[in-house]
Amino acid sequence: MREVVFARDNVWMPCVIGEQGRLWIEVAGGADALHDPRQFTVPVSAAHLEAIRHDLPRHLLLWSALLPLCVAAKIRDPLDETAAVALLDPILLGTPADVEALFRSIAWDRRRLVAQGADVELLERGDLFPALRPATVRSDWSLVTRYDRT
Repeated sequence: MREVVFARDNVWMPCVIGEQGRLWIEVAGGADALHDPRQFTVPVSAAHLEAIRHDLPRHLLLWSALLPLCVAAKIRDPLDETAAVALLDPILLGTPADVEALFRSIAWDRRRLVAQGADVELLERGDLFPALRPATVRSDWSLVTRYDRT
């Protein structure tokens, strides 16, 4: 039986589900042929769950890194699970310096972090953890509109 193990107050943020004794992160990303959001799952460990639960910036960074993989799956292709799993340890368990180095080499959704209230100047410099200090669970897309104008 599927149960939500951890979710934040933003229904669009990835949540952790439990099913048959295993943990999965579930993320909505991209759209199907009918323009409905696609749901993808990636296996996670208990250590990943704890990082997601206790560290909002890492949760947001993971979301930002998973979204391009979801979009790449288009309307019917599977998620590149190998690439998604490869993001888990570095983002959720790595040092801040290692996370920032990883983000210099992968595709990620900056706009998602801006919508969550990240400090744009720090974000653009690659100072991800300081940039995410003001971030919240609540999305504010007016921040993205301003960001897109610059």
